[in-house]
Amino acid sequence: MTKTSSTVGQARSSGSGHSRSEHGGDDERSFAEIRRIVSDVLRILSLHPWAFFVPFCVVSSAAFIISLYSPRTYTASTSFERRNDPVAATLNVSSGAAAFSHFRSTMVQDLTSVKCMGEVVENLGMADHLERDAEGDLTPASLRRRDSLARALGGRLKITTSAPSDLLETVHVTYTGPDKDIGGRLVDEAKRTYIRRTQEWIREWLVDQREYFSREYLAAKQELASARKADTLLRLENPFVDPTDPGAINVKVSQLENERRELLLRRREHEADLLAQQQVVASLEVPLTPMESDDMVVEEGPPVTLSPQLARLTEDIRKVTSEIDRLRSERGMTLQHPQVAELMKDRKRLVDELEAHPVSGPRHVVANVPISTSPSPAVRVPNIAQPWQIDLRTAKVRERALKAKLKELDRTFEANTALAERLRSAKQNVFKKQEEFAEAQDRVAKARTDFRRNEQKLAEIEPAIKLIDQNRLVHFAASAPARGGSLPILPKARSILLLSILIGVAAGIVIVVLAEIMDHVYRTSGQVARSLGLPILEAIDEIVTANDRRRLLVHRMVVGPTALGIGLIITGLTGAMAYLSLTRPTTYEKLRKIPEAAVEFFAGDVQTGTDVNVPPKLINDVS
Repeated sequence: MTKTSSTVGQARSSGSGHSRSEHGGDDERSFAEIRRIVSDVLRILSLHPWAFFVPFCVVSSAAFIISLYSPRTYTASTSFERRNDPVAATLNVSSGAAAFSHFRSTMVQDLTSVKCMGEVVENLGMADHLERDAEGDLTPASLRRRDSLARALGGRLKITTSAPSDLLETVHVTYTGPDKDIGGRLVDEAKRTYIRRTQEWIREWLVDQREYFSREYLAAKQELASARKADTLLRLENPFVDPTDPGAINVKVSQLENERRELLLRRREHEADLLAQQQVVASLEVPLTPMESDDMVVEEGPPVTLSPQLARLTEDIRKVTSEIDRLRSERGMTLQHPQVAELMKDRKRLVDELEAHPVSGPRHVVANVPISTSPSPAVRVPNIAQPWQIDLRTAKVRERALKAKLKELDRTFEANTALAERLRSAKQNVFKKQEEFAEAQDRVAKARTDFRRNEQKLAEIEPAIKLIDQNRLVHFAASAPARGGSLPILPKARSILLLSILIGVAAGIVIVVLAEIMDHVYRTSGQVARSLGLPILEAIDEIVTANDRRRLLVHRMVVGPTALGIGLIITGLTGAMAYLSLTRPTTYEKLRKIPEAAVEFFAGDVQTGTDVNVPPKLINDVS
């Protein structure tokens, strides 16, 4: 059969290649190995079934029973809302800088504090058994025990908050501990105690703060008035200084010095402009006859011969002058600007060339004759004002304007110098009285700060007191009573069941392995041959008698099923009890009390020897 299977496998793999055949063979061997392992496991279990089943049932049932007495962790939670009035959002809770929002960050410490939890312990009656003195107060030893219990219970409380806004906050109080009876009562009482203590504390604190800040307000007001009088007197004695800012004089002096340097710079610029303008006027000015004036017109004269070189020089002078005026008027350039200075040099050079060039006729006529490119044309001077006269008037007007600016700069410079001298004198006075000015200034600033702070606090406290009297400053809205407490959160029912079954399976496997290791019975002829090292010629089967058949039948039909049923019933009952103890504690307690009620019932029946009716408690427990 093996050969046939190999042939078929080769035929199937020939079409898909050698690598696929090897891969298929590897998969086949892997599954064969798995089947062999499973077969060996099942064979070992079939040889020792009770070695697995009995330890499994016993260990699983023991684990279920142990879980019934394992510690339980219960939880109970409650919540409440705290609504703050807008006044409370910025209300200060101390004479320092702490804001009322600090109250939120200390909520956990306040709610779980020893004082709050101590009141909770007493309100729950957990301190009734402690020793008290003649007046009914707890003794020092009892107080230490109560505080120790309060700290222990406070450590089992968890407080979480969620604040959608500064005016609304939801507080969740959760208890986690081994006692299911105290959790709900503890969180409810902690909530009530915290709300009551907080309302009383806020009311008492606001009243105390109002009295304190009222006294501080009056004292600060008197101190501010006295400081202002002393400051005013010091100002009158030193009218030319500013005692509130002594360093401002240095700034002003520096500004005046900068302004003085700017004035000197501008004066130099205007002087340079004036000098340049005077040169322009000198270059445009011509000697006039005694009968000529500025408004005279030049009569038509004989034609003047103008060479091309003179025409070119005259036109270049006009262009350079126009460019200088444009740069100064449109772009604000001064005579010291490199571009303007270069143009001034060019104009001076052109003027010098024009002065040195020989011409026939008056020079002013030649300089202002229109340009002609012909070799030797004859040009007649018109009897109207020439362009050079207009340029001359403009240059003289600019010269007079520059002189006026220089005079104005001189007046400004004198005023600047006088003011600088006065400021330097005032500066010396400030330095001499620096400590006196500083003390007066600090006194006024401190008095003003104290006065405004106390005034602001009183303005905040007054409306807060009105709101707390109306129970609207901090309003607590308590929710429903505490939830939870009856069902444990740890351990989980599924975890207990799974862990117990796994422990039982592990115990059964260990016992089966030990039984197989310690088993020295030869069950097949092959085992005998391997042990002796000799071949077996013939083997005789086991001789089974009628008694052996009856015993085997009874074992298979009666003993085996009975033991199997008992083991499963015990394991199932213990598992059900473990599951109910975690998921339905009430049902578990009722079922647990049934045997006790039955024992009490039968014990009473045996003692009296009469018929005893079933007690109603047992009926209720069963139901």
